[in-house]
Amino acid sequence: MTVKIVTDSTSDMPPELAAELGVTVIPLTVFFGEEAFKDGIDITRDEFMTRLTTGGVFPHTSQPSPGDFVEVYKKLTEAGDDVVSIHISDKLSGTLNSARGAVQELPNARIELVDTQLTSLALTLVVRAAAVAASGGATAEEVVRIADEASSKIDLFFLLDTLEYLSKGGRIGKAQALIGGLLSIKPVLKLVDGELHPHEKVRTRAKALARMKEIAAEGAPYEEIALIHELPAEDVREFEDVLRPLSKAPLLTGRIGSVIGTHTGPNVIGFALRRA
Repeated sequence: MTVKIVTDSTSDMPPELAAELGVTVIPLTVFFGEEAFKDGIDITRDEFMTRLTTGGVFPHTSQPSPGDFVEVYKKLTEAGDDVVSIHISDKLSGTLNSARGAVQELPNARIELVDTQLTSLALTLVVRAAAVAASGGATAEEVVRIADEASSKIDLFFLLDTLEYLSKGGRIGKAQALIGGLLSIKPVLKLVDGELHPHEKVRTRAKALARMKEIAAEGAPYEEIALIHELPAEDVREFEDVLRPLSKAPLLTGRIGSVIGTHTGPNVIGFALRRA
């Protein structure tokens, strides 16, 4: 009997990493009008960003259905294996609620659910820790404990170009307090208890980028860091050079996916900092 790991596409987990770890990623859906696209499957990041910024139709997102989870869980548990299903914050998405519905439909399957209170590559860091433990023979209960511990030690920061997309998408959370300065600030946000909170507001993009570097350095060294972005390559390299020396483990870098990108918009950078 082994433990199988499941997550969702808001993790922005690179497909090659998911394949390497044996993680099943259940996609959310992005809609542009009546057109539906499975996140990470039916639309590339470049195609999504082009539609988002020039298409004239604001997208919306939808969580997987309980049936989507049932299909995956049945396939993974039919040989008697356990499942640990690790997901985006319950306060940001109904994804976990769909997973709960699936668990109720499979009363004989051993399925554990984890609310990381995180998203994007911060979620990937938790999933990776859980998958490594599972591959080493950890029980489902041990994997859940490791996932919960990892979640509690990760701080997730985002620098957005604008709050417009968060506001339109209805995921603005406590950052609503910044909305009065929507056009005049560059908001630095932090995920706290699974919800977006305003961390700082900076008047210019250059000062905001510099402040993000300072924030990252304040708690160094870290066990590991993930860099999340939708930026030109030269800006990404600059941040990689800053973050790489701050972590004991190799830096994980990845682009924002279409679901998270719906709410952050373009020109976003963020990082997940996992404390020791």
